[in-house]
Amino acid sequence: MRFRLIDDVAEFALAAGPFLRVEPFTANVVSVHVQDIVDGRRTPSPGSSWIVVDDDGHTVGAAMHTPPHSLFVPRLPRGVPEVIAAGLAASGRVLPGVNGEASSVDRFAREWQARTGQESRTRVSMRMYVLEELRPPEGIAGRPRIASAHDLERVATWLQSFRVEAMLGEPHEDHEATARRRVAAGQIWLWDVDGEVVALAGVSAPALGVARVGPVFTPRDRRGHGYGSAVTAAASQAGIDGGAAHVVLYTDLANPVSNSIYQTIGYVPEHDAEERDFIS
Repeated sequence: MRFRLIDDVAEFALAAGPFLRVEPFTANVVSVHVQDIVDGRRTPSPGSSWIVVDDDGHTVGAAMHTPPHSLFVPRLPRGVPEVIAAGLAASGRVLPGVNGEASSVDRFAREWQARTGQESRTRVSMRMYVLEELRPPEGIAGRPRIASAHDLERVATWLQSFRVEAMLGEPHEDHEATARRRVAAGQIWLWDVDGEVVALAGVSAPALGVARVGPVFTPRDRRGHGYGSAVTAAASQAGIDGGAAHVVLYTDLANPVSNSIYQTIGYVPEHDAEERDFIS
């Protein structure tokens, strides 16, 4: 197998396309990120690299590293995580961690440790769910609406609150810039009760037929009323209306409430994922 480290996202999209289409769910983070760049919604972060593994002329694996974030790996065939780890270690690449489909993360981390001496520590264990049949909750006060420029301050604040609460340890993000980008793209939905916004859910543009819902956030003093379920259902419907053949989302396995409510509105488990930090 041949390891290739690519700097140009368009070249990567062409080379990795056949593999990404085979793994539309586990590779969705990669596909959405690439599609956003290609469509002009996002600028690549400095130092971004894209990885492709070929075998006998066929692409058999792909991965993405967008500093300061962890390497992202989808579900990879036998031997491919090890090839990627060996190639990145030989290139001198510095990684804060690895994120993605659980078994591939484990195999990558083991090989990375063998090559670099860095052990890994699991930061969060996740599960991806895929929408089977949408069942919006009934009897929830309020209505959904798409966020506008007037909502930017609130959206940015809630994105930051979500990151502090649910993504502890993640690198700093410019929440105002993210809010502007996603609101301008029509990717943020709000739940409004008599003029008061009580919950938020994002949804990506479809990439290879798959849209991803997230983040989902309800302020603590507004929880327990079904607003999170309702706005998630609204964002999910927006993904379908936007042309997605499938809609997915991630949950933290340590949060039984979110894992339960998403199944209630029609999501079923697809695969487990995890993020590990590397320890020097």
